[in-house]
Amino acid sequence: MKIAVLGDTHFGARNDSLIFHSFFKKFYEEVFFPYLTENKINTFIQVGDLFDRRKYINFNTLELCREYFFSRLKELNLHMIVFPGNHDIFYKNTLKVNSLNLLLKEYEGRNVTVVQQPCDYYLGESGEYKVTLLPWICEDNNVETFEVIKNTNSHICLGHLELSGYEMYKGAVHTDGMEASLFKKFEMVLSGHYHHRSSKGNVHYLGVPYEMTWSDYNDTKGFHILDLKNRHLTFIQNPYRIFHKLV
Repeated sequence: MKIAVLGDTHFGARNDSLIFHSFFKKFYEEVFFPYLTENKINTFIQVGDLFDRRKYINFNTLELCREYFFSRLKELNLHMIVFPGNHDIFYKNTLKVNSLNLLLKEYEGRNVTVVQQPCDYYLGESGEYKVTLLPWICEDNNVETFEVIKNTNSHICLGHLELSGYEMYKGAVHTDGMEASLFKKFEMVLSGHYHHRSSKGNVHYLGVPYEMTWSDYNDTKGFHILDLKNRHLTFIQNPYRIFHKLV
């Protein structure tokens, strides 16, 4: 079974810029959804930071991303599994108030599954593929998260992790955060949060699907396809750019 894995989408980025909405829309309409349709992939996991603002949603942003993203899930009969990232939560120490739970209820069930707690999640027609899903780790769910990690026997972990020693943006290494060794039991760790795509050991930061700031300039963007059977990860590049330098 193959699924798509989509990094931080940040709907409403850059102060709810209409220019960036148009740029995002082009990626989904011309790259992401056509690829899933052509390759008969009907499930994808979005690894947190679905929305950009922690405290509120701009109504026009909500209307636009419903048009080019959420409504397409219904039209194409796709299933998105999503969990909160740090931009999706109102409080810093708990996930109890989050934008996914408040804004996606009409899509939950057939088209959207919101995962609120760390857990093992089963994929496939008969649930034969097990993955561990880890929403943003904070004070409220820290103990529960590492209990799940301790007790699971899954080979693949997907989360929104803040690990030390990886590049947040190209050339900018994050020196705080947790040690990657805490997740060494997994064969593959796929994470959102950092916007630069990189791999070290068993940890793969997926990056974001498109450029959002000048830190993304000349940095390859896109999404991934995960083969759950052989645990192979394939990168699909987004050919579109918004930042250019003229010399």
